[in-house]
Amino acid sequence: MKIRLSPFLQLRFNIFLYLIFGWWLAKYYIFFLGKLYFLLNREEKKIIENSVVDVVGKINGVHNIRKVINEVFQGILSHYYEKMFIAFEDKEQATKFLNEHIIKDDLAVLLRSLSNGKGVIVITGHYGAIEYIPTLLAVNDFHVSMIAKFKTKQLREKVFAQAEKYKIRLIDAEKTGNVIKTAIKELKENRVLVTQCDEIEEWRPSKKKKTSFLGQVTGLDRTINIIQSRTGAEVVFGVIRRYNLSEYKLIMYSYEDMQKILNTTSLSTAGETVLKVLEQFILYHPEQWYQWKKYPELKNSSVAIAKAQKHTTSPFLQPVLGKL
Repeated sequence: MKIRLSPFLQLRFNIFLYLIFGWWLAKYYIFFLGKLYFLLNREEKKIIENSVVDVVGKINGVHNIRKVINEVFQGILSHYYEKMFIAFEDKEQATKFLNEHIIKDDLAVLLRSLSNGKGVIVITGHYGAIEYIPTLLAVNDFHVSMIAKFKTKQLREKVFAQAEKYKIRLIDAEKTGNVIKTAIKELKENRVLVTQCDEIEEWRPSKKKKTSFLGQVTGLDRTINIIQSRTGAEVVFGVIRRYNLSEYKLIMYSYEDMQKILNTTSLSTAGETVLKVLEQFILYHPEQWYQWKKYPELKNSSVAIAKAQKHTTSPFLQPVLGKL
């Protein structure tokens, strides 16, 4: 059975070396292991390359596609470095790093949204330094709950131990009986619930409502809409843009801001709105998204509908993303 990239990088021997080397050298070791992995797994590498070509090359009209592809692989490995760093670094050092290396002015957006008293759903995607979002919020005195999945038992145990240090409540999507019910309970305590809108394999697609994402027409995922409608929680879109491994910026939009930047009132639900905002971020900076391997699931899944079918939602809106 072929080992996937995440478990490969999380082998006990590799983690031992990360901690022995220190994070400055561990960065180079992780990138070396990642390049070795893709050298040995050419089929997976080709899937990612073809996905980038399909979306960025054909749809977004980028000519220097090889440069974009190289940047995408750099972004994927940067993500895994951040995952290892935040899971295994000492709390004091991690807190210092996050507060000194991430521009976080947009925390004000979250603070305003919490004044509603019904909690806030912070919706993000597999984009930029996603691993830093819940911890950054927690070390800045927000009460954070997060829906998460874990690819290895070792990482699950470590992340739960780390989350306890930061007082982050983790909702294990695979071990929690009713994730939606648990999420609603957290929001009723006026907490910040962090979740993702691009877990393609986890979508609960509507049979009636359709939307488009990265050129594919699909059934609209109902999860976010269910949680929001049952709680009245505010919806905030948030990502951390990575410039390099020591320079980041937190970007947050309230629901009203999202509608303004998308320049449309035709998106009827929070779930569709955040997905369209994430789509724009991916198209502007494809190197920040690391779900390219999952793109064929969207393209070929049972929820995908022929692109030729009539559909009222424009595949690509044209917002002005000033914070980018």
